Amino acid sequence: MRGHHHHHHVAWHFSALLLSLQLGELKAEPCNELTQNVLTSVGCPSRCASTPCVLYSPSQKECIELGASGPCYNESDYEVPGSATECDLTYQCLDTLLWDGNQWLLALEANANTDEKTMAHVTQIAQLSYSPSTLSVQVQGSPSESIDKSVVKNISLDQSFFDTPSGVVSMFLISVNLRNVLSTVSLATTYSTLFLTNTNLNQIPEQLGTFSAITKLDLSLNYISELPDSTNGVWSGLGTVTDLNLAGNTLTEFPVVLNNLQTLNLSGNAYTSVPDNVYTMAESGALRYLSMVGCNLSNVQVSDSQLALLQNLAAFDADVTITECGSGYSATKLSNAEVQVCAASTSSSSSGGGGQTLAIVLGVGCSVFVLAIIAFVWYRKKHGRAFSTKGGSTVFGTDMGSSLTGGDTTFGSSIWDDPDLLAVRVEHRDVEAIKLLSRGGFGEVWLGLYMNENVAIKRLLSDKKTMQDALAFATEIKVMARLEHPKIVHFIGVSWTNALTIQAVTEFMDCGDLKSLLDSSRASSLTWANLKCQIAIDIADALVYLHTLNPKLIHRDLKSRNVLIDAQSGAKLSDFGISRNRSFDETMTAGVGTARWIAPEVILGGHYTEFADIYSFGVVLSELDTCKAPFYDATNTNGGKMQDVTILQLVSAGKLQPSFNESCPSSIVRLARACLSFDPAQRPSAIHISYELRKIMKDEL
Repeated sequence: MRGHHHHHHVAWHFSALLLSLQLGELKAEPCNELTQNVLTSVGCPSRCASTPCVLYSPSQKECIELGASGPCYNESDYEVPGSATECDLTYQCLDTLLWDGNQWLLALEANANTDEKTMAHVTQIAQLSYSPSTLSVQVQGSPSESIDKSVVKNISLDQSFFDTPSGVVSMFLISVNLRNVLSTVSLATTYSTLFLTNTNLNQIPEQLGTFSAITKLDLSLNYISELPDSTNGVWSGLGTVTDLNLAGNTLTEFPVVLNNLQTLNLSGNAYTSVPDNVYTMAESGALRYLSMVGCNLSNVQVSDSQLALLQNLAAFDADVTITECGSGYSATKLSNAEVQVCAASTSSSSSGGGGQTLAIVLGVGCSVFVLAIIAFVWYRKKHGRAFSTKGGSTVFGTDMGSSLTGGDTTFGSSIWDDPDLLAVRVEHRDVEAIKLLSRGGFGEVWLGLYMNENVAIKRLLSDKKTMQDALAFATEIKVMARLEHPKIVHFIGVSWTNALTIQAVTEFMDCGDLKSLLDSSRASSLTWANLKCQIAIDIADALVYLHTLNPKLIHRDLKSRNVLIDAQSGAKLSDFGISRNRSFDETMTAGVGTARWIAPEVILGGHYTEFADIYSFGVVLSELDTCKAPFYDATNTNGGKMQDVTILQLVSAGKLQPSFNESCPSSIVRLARACLSFDPAQRPSAIHISYELRKIMKDEL
């Protein structure tokens, strides 16, 4: 009996405890003394050991578990440093701030890439310590990879954030408000790369005058309306800069000469002419790349010597409107760029109207996309890394398949001793993948870096990594390596650590593929007169080259997805995946919708020639015209959308062709219909097409 009573007694104690918990007597208050979400290395709960933590304020955005950031924890008896009261704290241990072991990265907002990044709603960084292995530091405030000038995060940064370890060579601050922050701190003077992109600055920070080794400085997307004059101390720290990006400010002058400057981006400012000091830097020979897209450049008058300097640049990216050149001047197209200026009339090469470039028609679009990505690239110091060039023999045999033995899956005897591949091999570790651009039936394409240049990297899909796929891809790479033409995507090299990691490195085309362009909102600004005809000419020129090689090369997979676009260099042909050895069945199942570009004789499985490419070219002309997928308007007898199988049957019987708009120039429709002839012998050659299109462009458009 007595034991029973005792049991009751315990139960009563327990329920009293529960009751008091509900009444909140024992529950700590939230940590209201914390007014900011602080990232710090001081006062972190013991669970975080030696890594920095975020202490969350009850009055700020709450902790979220996203991507690499790890769990949100609670501690009910936390003591805020300097206070005696215990409170209920939410916190995170950010042990993932170091990316790849040496890149310190914090995103302040969720975005598409956050699953790989450390993201936390931090509003203050105080008393932070870094790992000594850190080489670069980045804080990114914008939610998306493309930078939006209207999105800037407020964050309070103390000196500890800027006291980076001596090994740190790169600092990236993107879309955070630094207007009143930088004047109160001192910066390390040894950075070689500094990005203060979209940081609400209205002047160049004075501290840059103390820098000693900076080569790449990005102050784009700020509110800087004037630069200090050339005697200002800030310039003494910037004499080493080779790459300066001031795009997206409101500048009208360029008051200084920087002797080592090679690349200058002044796009999106308020310039009305090319500043005198830019000519001076071009004259000294250092300045090679100049961008002035989206400035107010109109009727720009240049002297003979200035014209020569502009034409001597490796690239001049600009849009100049010409309405009236004034007496003594005439409109002249530069030899190195699709840009017209008003040149003194003594200049010999004066021409009338001129074609517009993609960069002009599409606005700054494409280049800005890259600019935004580059901001997220962590340049590594590539000390003393050797890279192999295209040395050795690059003479390719006529039989591309000769060095591939059919069932051979060993390393030794087939492809990895292949002299053609070894001749174009580059160092695998020098090729750095940055961002996945696309994934197709067989492989994926990444934007990457090689020798500090943007490149495209093409790899096998992880589930396609069989030896057979690797050998087929290697054959494709050998085809690419043979080709050298301005309208075929430039092949840079191949790298591998073993057979299955083989990857091709090619030039990066900054506007993506033609299909995406035609699908996008920009398509409405494209006309046959301004760009469509030029894109068609570019593709035709690539076919002329392929079809006149010895032995001739049939592309076999020409479609809008395989035409890549670059704001500078126009359209180029890519993807030689089946120009050799993929069977028709594989082709049919490989890419979704490849079927709609295939010539009737190929569908019927018979013998075919290069005129199969000409048929596909006719289909691409219909896409250029309608900005829609081929046969988009084909319907069944019951009015439903026609399926690929039916389209194939009708095309192979000569009963269906892609359609064109009423507004399409009749000469283009005539040429396209000839290309789409059922009988291959009736189709024009690539040389004929190239000639016809140029004639149409000159006489009619």
